Amino acid sequence: MKLLLSLLLFSLFSFSVSAAELFQVTLLRASPGNLPELIEKAKSYKTKQKGHVSIMRHSQGDHWDLMLLEPATKVPTQAFDFSALADFQHNFLARSETSWSKIKPKAEVSKLFHIEMFHAVHGKAKELLKQRHMENAYLSATRQTANVIFETTFGSDVDSFTIGYHKDLPTFASTPDLPKEIFEKAAIDAGFENRAAISFYLRELILAHHDTLASRGD
Repeated sequence: MKLLLSLLLFSLFSFSVSAAELFQVTLLRASPGNLPELIEKAKSYKTKQKGHVSIMRHSQGDHWDLMLLEPATKVPTQAFDFSALADFQHNFLARSETSWSKIKPKAEVSKLFHIEMFHAVHGKAKELLKQRHMENAYLSATRQTANVIFETTFGSDVDSFTIGYHKDLPTFASTPDLPKEIFEKAAIDAGFENRAAISFYLRELILAHHDTLASRGD
């Protein structure tokens, strides 16, 4: 039975490694009074993994305390068990066109992470990914920080999520001082009807949306 499950999981996750990389995501909520110890345990786990883990600490917007992001080195992958200190642990797999070699440096210099998790309207998951890429094109054209886009492959009802890596809160909240015409043109060039349509189009594609700001947990 275990062999059959392994073969099934391998078939689910078989895709071109040149197009995307596989990541393991771990969401943790500390049991009462155990948050400091859970953070230290996560740091210890990161050391054990030779630094190949990004630890993000929730500040508002969702029910978990820590998000751990790491490359999935094998399929099926074996998640570390934090249950001694956590009353909630959710592990799932996702893939991204952005490699870990590019994500890791971003995580090491960023102090703020803007995490958005999306539940797509039925049949709209791929179109939602397209919208996220369009918005990235708009952000880049207007000198703003593009997001790293992840598509869930197994283990979660979240269809996709993005992480924005920012220096700090003022940097995240500020908008470049550019003429309105630049923003409008960038939106149209990215494929939107106009600048105002960016958020409206996204709303057409999602049933639910978890928007979280997180700080570094290490």
